Amino acid sequence: MTVVEFPTDTIHRAVGLASGTSRPLETAARAALAGSAAAVPPITLLHLSATGPVEPAGWTISDYVVSLPHGTLLFALTTGALAVGAGALVRGLTTVHGTGRIRALLGLWATGLLVAAVFPTNVRGTPANLSSQIHLYAGAVAFAILPIAGALLARWLGRTTGRGGWTAVLRVTTLVSGLLSTALILNRLPGVIGMPELMLPPGILQRVAGAAEIGLLAVAAIAVLRAGRTRSAARAR
Repeated sequence: MTVVEFPTDTIHRAVGLASGTSRPLETAARAALAGSAAAVPPITLLHLSATGPVEPAGWTISDYVVSLPHGTLLFALTTGALAVGAGALVRGLTTVHGTGRIRALLGLWATGLLVAAVFPTNVRGTPANLSSQIHLYAGAVAFAILPIAGALLARWLGRTTGRGGWTAVLRVTTLVSGLLSTALILNRLPGVIGMPELMLPPGILQRVAGAAEIGLLAVAAIAVLRAGRTRSAARAR
């Protein structure tokens, strides 16, 4: 049997991590990690500043946003930080072959976050309006999209860098985020179509699912950063 050996440079080009591409990818991953970290303080402050008749089990984050002073600004800071982080990761992955679908999904996720911030929901007890409907669907897109992007990214990393520790962590985080997002959407869906909603507390469920998405972006950034470092080290030998 004849064994055909491919040059190392050819393999690197095939996975899009040829010489000169790992450094921009590492920089982008650091920016994405910084974005995920920067998203935490504003949303934390939003909850710490909650006063009056707010109720965390039944009230969603969106209800807090439109009911509390500076809620819109704090929510915009959180979503903006996440969108910038996702955008940085998209930019870094443009240097990498085979990541088109991942980039598209990350871009769609960032867009959904920004749309949800621009179009707030209605104040509780008031009729739904166009802004609240746009907010609802943008939020659903955001929660649904990121776990899919995480799964594709984990698969890509598994093919190109092997089964590293952070790739495994990314798979687990993606699974947890996907399950929580699915539960959140299914819990809300009956109310959207005029049926009685499920019994899961929407406020708690949304907060846990939202925290999982922030964590997922952070883990994705670390996994990509480690992949870039691994390739850089391999070429340096």
